[in-house]
Amino acid sequence: MPPKADSYITDGMGSDPQSLERSAGPAGRMLIKAMDRAVSMQTSTISRYVDFLRSQHPDHSPAQIQELLNKHFRTLATGSGAGVGASAMIPGIGFLTGAAAISAESVLFLDAAAFYTVASAYLRGVDISEPERRRALILVVLLGSKGNALTDILAGDLKEGSRTLPPVSTISRFSVARLGEVNNRMMRMALKQVTKKMGASWVGKIMPFGIGAVIGSVANRRLATKVIANAAESLGPLPAQFTTPAPAKGSVKEPKAGFLKRFRR
Repeated sequence: MPPKADSYITDGMGSDPQSLERSAGPAGRMLIKAMDRAVSMQTSTISRYVDFLRSQHPDHSPAQIQELLNKHFRTLATGSGAGVGASAMIPGIGFLTGAAAISAESVLFLDAAAFYTVASAYLRGVDISEPERRRALILVVLLGSKGNALTDILAGDLKEGSRTLPPVSTISRFSVARLGEVNNRMMRMALKQVTKKMGASWVGKIMPFGIGAVIGSVANRRLATKVIANAAESLGPLPAQFTTPAPAKGSVKEPKAGFLKRFRR
């Protein structure tokens, strides 16, 4: 029996990324690659996307811009899930072809979830310039209450008396070295959780006669709704208003990175 992914992840900088990727399984590898893409994405791409939305809706409050992000993310997730499920209606598409389509759709979902999380953090004034901090933000949102509990435990003496800090505040206080340890432990948990969730929705999407299309869209919408709820809890409240005026309409071009045009539909 091959060793589990957990055995390759050690605290601090002692992890073996290549061994981790080999042993993580298909869904786990998708998560690792999506995480790497989100972490390597330029901060300006994320900030420019939020600024672009503000320029298109200059009178919107932070809460209203967040609603746009929620809507775009949910629409993309639902559309991609239905598209993959509908492919099962095509005669002769075959199991392997359907599985390949699901693999691509899962990558798109994880990419969108990662981007959505970091954009939502930026909207709250969180510093997203440090790659490892972006990784921590994404992981804590994917994990939900489990990620929140872990950051609370690892915060230790960072707590202010007996008051529990929001996860995003705790993450902002960790040193880069400490973040490496925290991220390794959260990745260990996330690999198990994402594999389970993706696997549960995977079976329904290859069902024939159009059933897959319904299950695909419903499953992805449910996952997207969970990510949105986790982000609201982990990232904390939005500011009541922006501290800077919205960019003039037409002054900010929409970023062209990867899936962003589909994200905005």
